[in-house]
Amino acid sequence: MENKILSEYDAVIVGAGPSGCITAKYLSEHYNVLLLDQLKIPRDKPCGGILVEEAQNFIKENLPTIPEDVFSSPKYLDMRNIDWDNESELDIKRGLYNINRINFDRWIFELCKKNIFVSHQTRCLGFEVEKDSIDITIKKAGEEINIKCKYLIGADGAFSIVKKKLSNNEQIRQYVAMQEFIGLENEFMDKFLFIYDNDITDFYSWAIPKDNNLVVGSALLKEGATEKFHIFKQKLKEKLGIQGQITKKEGWLINRPRYEKDVFLGLGNVFLIGEAAGFISPSTAEGISFALRSGFNCAKAISNHSKNPFKEYEDISSSLINEIILKFAKSEMLSDPVKRKNYFLKK
Repeated sequence: MENKILSEYDAVIVGAGPSGCITAKYLSEHYNVLLLDQLKIPRDKPCGGILVEEAQNFIKENLPTIPEDVFSSPKYLDMRNIDWDNESELDIKRGLYNINRINFDRWIFELCKKNIFVSHQTRCLGFEVEKDSIDITIKKAGEEINIKCKYLIGADGAFSIVKKKLSNNEQIRQYVAMQEFIGLENEFMDKFLFIYDNDITDFYSWAIPKDNNLVVGSALLKEGATEKFHIFKQKLKEKLGIQGQITKKEGWLINRPRYEKDVFLGLGNVFLIGEAAGFISPSTAEGISFALRSGFNCAKAISNHSKNPFKEYEDISSSLINEIILKFAKSEMLSDPVKRKNYFLKK
């Protein structure tokens, strides 16, 4: 049952994805926490549904064993890089976890909800930082409600309301992700295809086997995205023989940071985590591992009761920021067909 909204909390978390839920789980050991989301929790998040090694390791070290119903079939995937510009391929052993994103988010939410206050279908309209508190205005069922807290955590993704209120920085460059599920009678492959073709995008496209579907998608520049996605699907048919009945379509915006300033952790007692903070890989758009780890770092920094929890959050998140910075060069290299060709040859 959903909790009644109180007038004051120690911490309010905006966004109930993996980053928000992990933060709620660990903060609730020391504080009373409100977790809110504008959708029904757990919500459906458009996503390729892949857990990379960093996410796997975090879960093994900090969470229970992943339930079997979270996994899709095939359970594990290796990578195949396909470069249509240079007509080359490169296989890489990875053992990526192939997951059902809805079930994954439901599992994470179930882990965190026991000791927290939850408000579904609730929007954060804005906030004001006062001397001794943060005053937040939320909207639920058409009613505006004012609440107070000591700590506000923005886990609200690429369009973070919390970040927008804090930062006047230029918008991180964004791409349109378009994705379709193609129904298949049998499993088509056991590899996650990374497809590079600069006539389609300077980012990448993908094909992921998932249960009785093949998930095909592309991260595209906004201008002409629909036309480019159509070209991608035509090439999938011509080059790889991939076609079939579409069972589901999805679209969303992806942040692609390219400068260190694109990672912004917040200010004072207002914290940003996950994609709201700019924690998303500029080379693959992978975000779950960063969501889990940044949420954990945020909760740890606040729970340590230090004089300056935000400074502590910055310090313990420096390794995550460095991960993003190291991926800038890889991102630029993979966007260039000539450099990409040399990279694949060296591999």
